[in-house]
Amino acid sequence: MIFRTLLAASALTITGSVLNAQDVGETSVGAGITTFGPSLHGEYRAAPNLGVRGMIMGGINESETFDFEDYDVDGEAKLGGVAVFADYYPLLNAWRVSGGLLLSNSEISGDFVGPESFDGEIALKNDIAPVITTGFNTEFAPGWSFSGDIGIVISSLEASSDSTDTAVQDEIDSLNDDLSDLPALPYAGIAVSYRF
Repeated sequence: MIFRTLLAASALTITGSVLNAQDVGETSVGAGITTFGPSLHGEYRAAPNLGVRGMIMGGINESETFDFEDYDVDGEAKLGGVAVFADYYPLLNAWRVSGGLLLSNSEISGDFVGPESFDGEIALKNDIAPVITTGFNTEFAPGWSFSGDIGIVISSLEASSDSTDTAVQDEIDSLNDDLSDLPALPYAGIAVSYRF
């Protein structure tokens, strides 16, 4: 009986400290890094075990010029997107499971100049893709918290081109067959935020 009482008291103490760390109606803002680039995000705690999060990601652009077979290629890769998440804290502690939607503007593109001039790109097949993650959000100092998530974006990649060459289109079709074998892509992110 004493053990049960101590266990119940400990659980209430831990739960109470977690709830005080992020009370209903509080808002936090932060910055971090994700698989889609650096991020800025905000979170609103709608209930003791439910939060809503919005995120803007991007700012990474790399370009390079190279030769590919008979073509001179001006290539560019960029990462970015906007996402919204619903965060569920089933045990009222730091652990959370999240579901959301990603609007991505990440792509690898190239301008091909040679026997024919055309543009090509590889991007997410779905303009808006579901995201499922699990992670944590823990306070490390008054008002400050550290969070991390890992999960999947439910979308394959897809290649496209405005080329009228049937050989190029055959290559793209073959590439898309290979890309469709991977119906989801990995997602990960970490962030530091401040609550007010």
